[in-house]
Amino acid sequence: MSERKNLEAFSTLLGWSGRAAALSGVLFLVLGYVHRDGASWYSDLVVLVLNIVVPLLFLLGLVGTFVRVFYVRVYSKSKTKAGWLSFTGFLMSFAGAAGWLTNAVTYAPGMFRHLGERTGATPPGVQEEECGLCLLAQLYVLLGSPLSWLFVGLSVAGLAAVRRGVLRRWGFLLLAMGLCGWVYQLTDDATGIVDVRSVHVAFGILFGLSWVLLGYALWSSQNRAS
Repeated sequence: MSERKNLEAFSTLLGWSGRAAALSGVLFLVLGYVHRDGASWYSDLVVLVLNIVVPLLFLLGLVGTFVRVFYVRVYSKSKTKAGWLSFTGFLMSFAGAAGWLTNAVTYAPGMFRHLGERTGATPPGVQEEECGLCLLAQLYVLLGSPLSWLFVGLSVAGLAAVRRGVLRRWGFLLLAMGLCGWVYQLTDDATGIVDVRSVHVAFGILFGLSWVLLGYALWSSQNRAS
């Protein structure tokens, strides 16, 4: 009876996490569309809200993925384990999403007071020089971005899962999510190394769609678990 209840709780968690992951991917795409210079105040209000909602949904999606990967041995009778490296990757992913959420909540009151006044100023810590942006300053901003740690975590977790043969398809999906995120981040005009708008947009779309795919995978796992 206890095992049946655990299985039902496991299935319910996968279902809710799958919905959260899929919705986060859609809203991430919406955020990328509305977040642009010269936007009206109500577009900035949407950005303000989505900057809180999207990382929160990311966290919920990651919870289900973490449980699916690390409890696969219990529910699929697999003899392989994900390992400490995959566990570390998930921790880094959680930290990245949580950092984005914390920053969004912290700066929300100030941003609310200045809706519609976004200027596209140089990010904190980056100074303009005659030769352009200093590479060290760019790296400082890049490493200080919570999104970077989310991408690192997804890449590490996916690579470790593929290497150990734990849910190989899941490992490839997580690895692809991390790599798409890295290209998206590195080509961003604010936190990246090179500014290639078309590549940034294309891989941002791929990253958002990968979360939708992750949500579908979790939903499918719920059906099999139940």
